[in-house]
Amino acid sequence: MSEAAGELRTPQPLNGPVLYVGVVALLIAGLQPVVLGGLAEAGRLSASGIGLAATAELLALGLACGLAAALLKPTGLRTKLALACLGHAACNLATLWVADSALIGLRGVTGLFAGVMLWSTVGMIARSARPERQAGIFVTAQTLGQLLLAALLPRTVMVSWGVDGALLALAVISLTAAVAAIAGPRSFPPLPHADAGGARLSPLAWAGLAAVFLYLAFIVAIWVYLEPLAVTVGLSAGQAHDAVAAALAMQVVGGLAATLAGPRLKASHVLIGAGVVNLGLLAALSAHPPGPLFIGLVAAFGFLWLFVLPFHTVLLIAIDPSRRAAMQLGAAQLLGSSAGPLAASLLVGDTDVGGAMKLAAACLVAALALIVGVVTVLARRMPLAETL
Repeated sequence: MSEAAGELRTPQPLNGPVLYVGVVALLIAGLQPVVLGGLAEAGRLSASGIGLAATAELLALGLACGLAAALLKPTGLRTKLALACLGHAACNLATLWVADSALIGLRGVTGLFAGVMLWSTVGMIARSARPERQAGIFVTAQTLGQLLLAALLPRTVMVSWGVDGALLALAVISLTAAVAAIAGPRSFPPLPHADAGGARLSPLAWAGLAAVFLYLAFIVAIWVYLEPLAVTVGLSAGQAHDAVAAALAMQVVGGLAATLAGPRLKASHVLIGAGVVNLGLLAALSAHPPGPLFIGLVAAFGFLWLFVLPFHTVLLIAIDPSRRAAMQLGAAQLLGSSAGPLAASLLVGDTDVGGAMKLAAACLVAALALIVGVVTVLARRMPLAETL
């Protein structure tokens, strides 16, 4: 890939401390059922408050990541990240003493600090020579971290201290991220062509970001209603948990596969091919398959979820060689992750979650149409088309 196609003169190598800071920033994405469910059990959050707190934190995380990419310079990184991590730790600690609306607001503030933390990892990936490889490593590491804590916290600190134990553990982990930040780089190299073409994203870049937003809305709209969907096909509660576990396990496999095979695959083939396969999975899941087949379909869904994510970075760099669009990837993914379940919640009934499937299908079709359109335009630009 030539510099015209977005290659940096001094690519940013994979940096362990920056990777760790990003993983810590996104731990809550996999721990919300544990933390928010525990707060509800403790009487500090209502059932409706669970959804509001989850949405507030992820929305704030996505917005902060996007604003940081647009406004913050990649200099003085150690100080900026250490302060963000300390703020994140303080918010997790302060959650011990609040409830209801104050708790929801505090989780939103927590998301703001996490967004700055994530900005650093997105910046490292966007500046790498092989962004799909670094992105694959990142999504795999964050999933493993979420899985590990989701399994350990209820069996360790939460046994004696309840949800307060989980919040204390998260605060301590955020403090370790602050220490890691001090060991990270002082700055990142500038993005290529940072002084060309102004600071505005092109319409094609916005189309690429919209496709990412819609893809994550499709994914999470199904994910949050996975257990009710399992019940509709006759699975028991235990079998529904097995389906979730299968999807989580295959997410790790998908991330590893993207890390290992990513450099040898064309992003356009992966994004369009996975979109078509996901349409087939949606159709099969909507047909009320028998239990074992349902679990298999959900496992395939989990694999494609993380397998596809690193290729979003490749697509955005091909669209915008300055890599400014790639810097907004985290924001697009997180905002889509929040909007999908929020919109789906308006379409489901107390016992019928079919509306979530319809919304997910609409988001997937729209995302696939945008990707096909973007790839078609890029195919006319021969130097860029070679990267896809």
